[in-house]
Formats: sequence, structure tokens, C-alpha cells
Amino acid sequence: MKIYICLKTIVICIVLIITGFTSSFAQQKKGLLWEISGKGMSHPAYLYGTIHMYDTSAYRLPAAPFAILDKVKKVFFELDFGHIDAAEMMNAMYITDSTQFIDKLLDAPSLAKLKPLMAASPILQMLGDKAYAIKPILLWSIIAGGDGKTPSIDMELYKAAIAKKDAVGGLETVKEEMDALNTISIPAQVQMLKDAILKDISPKESLARLTAVYTKQDIENLMEDLSEGAMVDANFNEYLLVKRNIVMADRITPLLGKEPVLFCMGAMHLGDKTGVIALLEKKGYTLKNIPFNFEKND
Repeated sequence: MKIYICLKTIVICIVLIITGFTSSFAQQKKGLLWEISGKGMSHPAYLYGTIHMYDTSAYRLPAAPFAILDKVKKVFFELDFGHIDAAEMMNAMYITDSTQFIDKLLDAPSLAKLKPLMAASPILQMLGDKAYAIKPILLWSIIAGGDGKTPSIDMELYKAAIAKKDAVGGLETVKEEMDALNTISIPAQVQMLKDAILKDISPKESLARLTAVYTKQDIENLMEDLSEGAMVDANFNEYLLVKRNIVMADRITPLLGKEPVLFCMGAMHLGDKTGVIALLEKKGYTLKNIPFNFEKND
């Protein structure tokens, strides 16, 4: 069970490191919840941009997407969290070339800063020295996840859908997500890890900042607000965003109109001319924002 929790945490947290290092987009659309219509659809469909870690000490979970669950019969996430192959994930998360382990490539000052961050993570403590063999982006995702108990809107929606006995599915597979990650070389990932370490931002501060940006619902500037101009590998945006957006939009299309359905994916996938909203519009569908506000905790 502990290994399963570890693996589930990695899947949930991948997008935190992605959103922290992506380039900016021009402002066009705003909003996280959208209704999909058109092309003779006989049943409603909805699209919601999630966040994979969310600070519930500052904000309440948004009621609007949970209310949509009463209107649909099936919910699709990026992954079907109930059918994650643990062995497949374990095989994909580690570096195979021992000369490229993190403690072999990271410079001494950065490694010194990394060690206490790793020591604060129960998951990494469980792995011991084997943690240095984890792919750098995944390692930082685990660190950012803290104790692994940080709420995720994805998982909360997933649990609510299961409780309502809605059917659940995934738009991608673990292999596809890991293949996208593997397009970024290990040295490039190590450099990204180093950049993150040198920011000297604690996981708690990072979570607060991530949540504050997310609640603005500015999907076009979400990446700009989080990136602070960081430079990344050339393959990063192409394979972890653009190509995945195309795949998800193509897989959404044949599911529209058959039954009431909700599609949930990281908010970074919605905006820009290469985002899922624009791609669905190009296919002839109409997307209308359903406005709502996030409520702060008293």
C-alpha cells in the first residue's frame, strides 16, 4: 500500500514541476470550467481544468466542478487513477544509467541543498539512497508533494465520482505520460532540478503560490505566472504540453454526445492556441465558460 501511495503521489505531482517551468502565452481566455456543445450533440459535456496539488488551508475546494458530477454519467481524467499499473510506474520512474544518477550529476552545493529537502519527505526516506536514481522531475514532484497528503482536486473529484457511482476513465496511459517525460534528457532534468533548488522556496510556499495563481483562473497566463522566465529543454513544451493536448482533444471528440460526460485535466492544458479548448473549437465545437469563484477559508 505504501508503494501504491508513493506511485499515486508521483502521478498527481508531475504537473507541479511542469507548470513551474513553462513558457508564457498571450492572454485570451479566462476560466476553468467550460461547457462543450455543438455539432448535434444530444448530451451535455463539460471540461474542467484541475490542479494536482491544492492548498485547502487557504481556499475551500471549488463547489462548481463537484456540482457537475450530478449532471454527468461518466468522468474522464488524464489517467484513470483506479487502474494504474504499479509495476509499470516503478519501471518508468528510475534512471537506468547509473552514471546519470542525480548525486552523480548534481554539483556539490546544490546536492547539499537537496539532501534536507529529501530528508523531509516520508516517501523519499522510504526509498533511501535509491531516491537518487529517480528521474529528477519526478524527484522534485515528490518533494513538492510534502508528506503526500496534500489535497488534489483531481483526486477529490475522482473520489466523489466513485462515490456517486459514475463511470470513470482516463484519456492517457501511464506509459504515454512517461514517454513524454523521457523526451527530456536526464542532464536537462538535473538542470531544472538545480534551478528549482536554487529558488529556495519551501514546498509550503510553493503550494501557496501555486494555489493563489490557480484560483485566478487565468488559463492563458497560468504558466507565465509560475515560470518566472525559466529556460527549459526545447522538447519540454512540445512533448509535455502540445502533443499531449492534441492526443487528448482527439480522444475527447468521439466521446462527445454519447452520454453526459465531464473531462478533467490539468489547467495548463486548456489555454493558448495549442490548448484543448482551441483544438476542440477548431473541430467545430462551441465552448462556453461557466463562471464561478473560489472561496477563501475564514
